[in-house]
Amino acid sequence: MVKKTDRRKSQPFLFLGLFLVAWWGLPTSWKVFTKSAFAEFHAPIWDLSSRTEDLSNYWGHLSDSKQTLIEKAKNSSRLEADVDLQRERINVIQDDIGRLRTLKASLKQLEDSLNLGSSQEFDSVVARVSHRSLSGWWQKITIRKGRSHGLKAGLGVISNRGVIGRIKSVGSRSSEIELLTNTSFRMVAHFEGDDRPVTFQGNGIALGGTPVGLALDVPHDLSPTPETPHALVSSDLSSIFPRGIPLGFVTNLGEGEEGLFKSGKVNLDFSLNQLMEVTILVPRQ
Repeated sequence: MVKKTDRRKSQPFLFLGLFLVAWWGLPTSWKVFTKSAFAEFHAPIWDLSSRTEDLSNYWGHLSDSKQTLIEKAKNSSRLEADVDLQRERINVIQDDIGRLRTLKASLKQLEDSLNLGSSQEFDSVVARVSHRSLSGWWQKITIRKGRSHGLKAGLGVISNRGVIGRIKSVGSRSSEIELLTNTSFRMVAHFEGDDRPVTFQGNGIALGGTPVGLALDVPHDLSPTPETPHALVSSDLSSIFPRGIPLGFVTNLGEGEEGLFKSGKVNLDFSLNQLMEVTILVPRQ
C-alpha cells in the first residue's frame, strides 16, 4: 500500500522529467516556432489586459483630476472670501481711523476755542455715547467710559457745541450723564460780555424736540431781543466748568417772581438730541 502511494506521488516528477528530455531533444527551429505560437496565442489577451488597465488608469486619473479641480475651486473660493473679509476689515479700520482723526480735530478745535490747553486746570477724556434717554421726565445719556477711566460723579461734560451736563453716576466701564435740560441741573453762568453771575436751570425738551433751559436772577439792565440775542456761557465761579463755554441764547426776558431780577427761556443747541461723542473735564490734582 505504501509503495502504490509513493509511486503515485512520483508520477508528476516522472512526467516533468520526460517532458524536459523531450523538449531538449526537439530541434531548435521547432522550439522557436512553439514559443512564437504560444506568444501569438496570448498576445491578444495581454493586449486586451493592457488596454483595460490603461483605460482604468485613464478614468481614474480623469476622476482624480475633476476632484482636484473641485478642491482647487473650493480653495479659491475660500481665498476670495478671505480676501473680501480682509478688505472689509481694512475698510472698517480706515473708517475708524478717519473718525478718530475727525474726533481729534474737533477736540483740538474745542480746546483752542475754550482755551483748554496744557496750562489749564482740566484734562479732557473723550467718550462715545452708547444710550440716550430723552423723555418728559428725565434727560440723560450713557457713555462707554467709567471708573476704570478715571471718571467720577460730578464731573462736567461738554461737546464741540458747548455744555452738555455733568456725570450723575459712574460704573466700572460706563457712566450716566445728567443733561443740562434736566430740571434738576443748575449751574452758575453769565452773559457774554457781562461778568455778573446768573443762574442757569434745565427746563426739559419743548415741542418739536427743542432742548430749552431757564436763565434766572438776570439783572434788569439786560434786554435781549430776537434780533439781538444774548449768548449765555459758563462762569469761572463754577467748579466743574472753565469760563466761557456756550450754553445757549436768550431772546427775551421777563420779570422774575420777586421782581428783583429778570428771567427767560434759554434756547439750547438742537444737536443735544443727536450726540455721538462727548468730552469729560477732569480737574487736575
